[in-house]
Amino acid sequence: MAAALGGRGARRLRLLLSALKPGIRVPRPGPAAALSSSVTSARVAVNGVHLHYLRTGDGEHVVLLLPGMLGSGETDFGPQIENLSKKLFTVVAWDPRGYGLSRPPDRDFPVEFFERDAKDAVDLMKALKFKKVSLLGWSDGGITALIAAARYPSCIHKMVIWGANAYVTDQDEELYQGSICRHLLPLVQCPTLIVHGEKDPLVPRFHADFIHRHVRGSRLHLMPEGKHNLHLRFADEFNKLVEDFLQ
Repeated sequence: MAAALGGRGARRLRLLLSALKPGIRVPRPGPAAALSSSVTSARVAVNGVHLHYLRTGDGEHVVLLLPGMLGSGETDFGPQIENLSKKLFTVVAWDPRGYGLSRPPDRDFPVEFFERDAKDAVDLMKALKFKKVSLLGWSDGGITALIAAARYPSCIHKMVIWGANAYVTDQDEELYQGSICRHLLPLVQCPTLIVHGEKDPLVPRFHADFIHRHVRGSRLHLMPEGKHNLHLRFADEFNKLVEDFLQ
């Protein structure tokens, strides 16, 4: 699989998998029937590709869920799609281009792929006639959310991120050189909640601390037993935290 991703994607995938303990599954798209009947599935043309998304709820507050690497809205956010309040929120979970059901095209990793994902995400919501949305971004989706909030501030209401890294350390210098989105953090204007699992094997605590220091007015919430997939392992606690913050 890694070879098919191209050089940059393969290196990032190896880095992610190297930190995972045996038995942790890399999610793959499952059957749509696993979702409740209140969830609709569709595709829409955005920036030259057809992006797939799931939609549920009819609340006034619109929330976009941004998955991690190799993930999709369905594989990465089942408990959020099913259980976030459908009265308070309209929840949209997308598959970034090349992931899940947003294929073709196959996923590629040009230098600006995070910026491309951020523009795709914002333009998808515009295509769905949503003028302002909140973002829930996990892992690579958290990076995408930070870039979207910095680049398109008038479109973003609030943001929750977890499992995101903002810059490159000596340990992963082989993957990137320099900043991922560090230079954009001071541009983020929306209220931001950073959630961090203190047992996350992929993203050390100092990344969450760094984002917290550089995103003005942000809040940091630590989950002592949380790992990288804290929103799945502790879904009820996480969903309540998100609902309280977004209201």
